[in-house]
Amino acid sequence: MEFELILSGFSATLQPQNLLFIMIGLLFGVFIGSLPGMTATMGVAVMVPFSYYLPPDTAMLLMSGVFCGAIFGGSISAVLLGIPGTPASVPTAWEGFPLAKRGEAGRALHYCTAGSVFGGVVSSVALLLFAPILAEFALKFGAPETMMLAIFGMTVVSSLTAGNMLKGGIIAFLSLLLACIGQDPINGYSRFTFGNPQLIGGLSLVPVLIGVFSLPEVFNLVEEIVRTRDQAHETRRIKVGSMKISFKEMLSHAVTMVKSAVIGVVIGIIPAASADVAAFLAYNESKRASKHPETFMNGEADGLLASETANNAVTGASLIPLLTLSIPGSAPAALYLGVLYVNGLRPGTTLFEKNAATVYTLMAGFLVVNILMYLVGLAYCKIAGNVVRVPREILVPIILVLCVVGSFACNHNWFDVWVMFLIGAVSYFLSKRGFPLSPIALGLILGPIFEPRLAQTRTMFKGNFLLLFTRPICVVFMVLIVVSLTWPFIRAGLKKLKKSPD
Repeated sequence: MEFELILSGFSATLQPQNLLFIMIGLLFGVFIGSLPGMTATMGVAVMVPFSYYLPPDTAMLLMSGVFCGAIFGGSISAVLLGIPGTPASVPTAWEGFPLAKRGEAGRALHYCTAGSVFGGVVSSVALLLFAPILAEFALKFGAPETMMLAIFGMTVVSSLTAGNMLKGGIIAFLSLLLACIGQDPINGYSRFTFGNPQLIGGLSLVPVLIGVFSLPEVFNLVEEIVRTRDQAHETRRIKVGSMKISFKEMLSHAVTMVKSAVIGVVIGIIPAASADVAAFLAYNESKRASKHPETFMNGEADGLLASETANNAVTGASLIPLLTLSIPGSAPAALYLGVLYVNGLRPGTTLFEKNAATVYTLMAGFLVVNILMYLVGLAYCKIAGNVVRVPREILVPIILVLCVVGSFACNHNWFDVWVMFLIGAVSYFLSKRGFPLSPIALGLILGPIFEPRLAQTRTMFKGNFLLLFTRPICVVFMVLIVVSLTWPFIRAGLKKLKKSPD
């Protein structure tokens, strides 16, 4: 049965309309990712409103193309300009830009393309293999297990904000308060609406996510434009050059690519971990395992491939917890929720039963997206020298208009646009003061899951929450929550022990 669903997923993906939108998503994603200051999250957020008017299968494939293309696209400006297009491409810039300065920009871009495709393919296979298994396991979840899962999701966010655990916890708490706006799910009375009827239904997820992830980036671009307006800008054409790399040469880096792909998949499955975490971990591992670590930061192909393979291996894997447990593995994956909800799809225990055709099309499509990305990537890299020089003064108004359109299209309500601007301004202010923004998205997603399950669990146990210890899955989540909350302190202690003299 599962094999038949996979075949039907590939059959649906290869329909002309779906292939067309995959290519559109890839081209847009690579373009956004290649522009300094743009992020994969922004690219996905901008394209969300366009998915409202498409069939569910086509909409998900469009988003997949944007997601994968934007993560890969970050490597282009990293290599050609030394400026990472996305945070996940920072290690790529360390190795790619020195190669470009030596006149080997074409080879560096080919390495990036090959590594990105390999990581994406491995991630897609992991999505196809592991998501159905986790979905079957998720069917065993009752109200108590789902409640503990939601708590675990929030603790993961706070623990992953290394060095800012307190700030991460504060933002997570505030995001849960935002999730409380609207009607109480149990009793039906209004909360935190302040007499405004527009808030009775709560805050719409998509305008809030656009405000959180897109507007701060736009404001940062405006700030950069103002700061550098009196400086002279380099306008020379950037030459890419030959992109030829032999198969034997690529095969010599196979071990690094396989290790980096595994690291990326593991990081992607962890809720709230991101592509930049995977890129840094894989880069550090490749340097640790290298026989010539002194060559790193000077154009080492191993480091370049490690970074690009790992950050693209996060893409498909980050959808595994989203589709099976309703917890996105990354910020762009969180934006998939908007597309799913608009199309009446609810991630979690029943998604694979009620909407199997759409889910398997998404998973099969992810593999097709990454294979096509090799052709799109190589072709785009040839003209990338001019594309990365698009003035930011042109980009800012275009992105701002798309953000407004996306927020309005959600409910055809101007109130959502004002919410988007307000949330964006607050998010920009918080980010400038070191507050992580990812907990806002997760709080809005997990809050509505947690609250009704808490009430149901209280009713089931007649107020005796000690009965949670009688349910094995709940006990496992309790252990994971304790580990998640204490690990940052344990890691800090281990670092101090290593630094202290013997």
